Order: sequence, then structure tokens, then C-alpha cells
Amino acid sequence: MTRRTRSTNFLRPLYRLGWLVIWSTWLATLVLLVPTLMPHDDVVGWGFVTLAATSVAYLLHR
Repeated sequence: MTRRTRSTNFLRPLYRLGWLVIWSTWLATLVLLVPTLMPHDDVVGWGFVTLAATSVAYLLHR
């Protein structure tokens, strides 16, 4: 009985690149974009925008 060589998914690098782009954009949004758009004393707003950005990134990742 001969074993067939295991074929790798040739799209895996694209999946990883997509993962990198999605989460890098998420991090850049939280670090660069949110502080410029949100008032500095609005803690609830920052939390909401952070939660919304995380939800969007998670849904794009799935």
C-alpha cells in the first residue's frame, strides 16, 4: 500500500496575507484613526468604536 503525498493548500499564503492585512488595518485604525476622530474625553465612544472596529475585523477574518 503506497501512501499518497499530502498536498498542501496552495492558497494558504493568500489566507495568511489576508489575515495580516485585516488585522494590520484594524491595529492602524485603533492607533491612528480613532484618536484623531474621537474626542479625548469620550471613553464610552472610544470603547464603542474599538468594539465596532474589532467586530468588523473579526467578521472580515471569518
